[in-house]
Amino acid sequence: MVSQTALVDTTEQRQLRDTVRRLLADKAPLDALRTEGQGFDRALWRQLAAEMGLAALAVPEKYDGLGQTVLETHIVFEEMGRALYRGPYLATVGAAVPVLLASGDESARAELLPPIAAGECIATLAAAEADGGWLAPRTTATRRDGEWRLTGAKSFVLDGADADLLLVTAGDEDGNATLFAVHAGAPGLTRTPMTSLDLARSIAGVELADTPARPVGIPGQAPELVAGALDQLLVAVAAEQAGGMAACLDMAVEYAKTRRQFGQVIGSFQAVAHRCVDMLRQVEFGRSTARYAAAALAEGDAEAPVAARVAAAYCGEAFRDVTVETVQVHGGIGFTWEHDTHLYYRRAWSSQQLFGGLDHHYLEVTDRIGL
Repeated sequence: MVSQTALVDTTEQRQLRDTVRRLLADKAPLDALRTEGQGFDRALWRQLAAEMGLAALAVPEKYDGLGQTVLETHIVFEEMGRALYRGPYLATVGAAVPVLLASGDESARAELLPPIAAGECIATLAAAEADGGWLAPRTTATRRDGEWRLTGAKSFVLDGADADLLLVTAGDEDGNATLFAVHAGAPGLTRTPMTSLDLARSIAGVELADTPARPVGIPGQAPELVAGALDQLLVAVAAEQAGGMAACLDMAVEYAKTRRQFGQVIGSFQAVAHRCVDMLRQVEFGRSTARYAAAALAEGDAEAPVAARVAAAYCGEAFRDVTVETVQVHGGIGFTWEHDTHLYYRRAWSSQQLFGGLDHHYLEVTDRIGL
């Protein structure tokens, strides 16, 4: 059972939350998302990852990290979701770091984790196939002259076009699904940005043509590593969704307090007030569900995989509903390109499908609890 103390921010966690929120509000304006072709702000990434040490939060001290828990990164993900931060934090800290830590490969961890912790290396997990599947790699790995080479393709790779390090799943000649590390610039590696509904989420297609790679972990371990990474990714995305919901509620309430119609503010109308109250309920339930899942991961609780999927299911649906209500509260202005509501609307619908839809999460829950 998750401890109650893990469900409430400590003083240090509140300070972390406040610092990240202020910096993103100042340096990551939503207007930047409307600029086509603009990538993430690398100067801001260096400030977040290196100067503030956010990339090092979940990395153990022996690999030059800060040795914090999922609860600290959960706070960062929530604030980044609130700000719709466009940067490789989810790919690097939400996917790559957990996979490397779980691999048990001391040589790979000692080589790859320190530059990630220092903010010098953007890393990502390339496991998804064109059909969206994660656990059965179609990419092939062959060993020739003492060197492993990969051939195949991956889709929907988070920040795949910008990553310095890709952790790729592939099947070897014996049918073992294994994890491999591929560095940017490797021969035969091609990254192509993919169009995303979410203007704040960068994804790419990755092609490998006889590309040199080094194995990470033991042969056949990839499905286990990816499944564990999915647990962490689902909780990280749920945190982002909770933060996005809270931002939408703030926008809706502020607008309802200032917009006047028929001689009075629209927030005084019962229909508008009820919408805002329903949004508040979903925001609070979403934040609680996501925080519980993060605490379960941090404490190694046996129910963490179930809690992760409950959080993914609830937060995905609630975020979508809250963005729809936010548009309605704003009336005609909520549908315009110039207003920020559509940016959250896009994030809500795309994030809900990022690692499996609502039905998939509920089916996973029923399977895991034996129904």
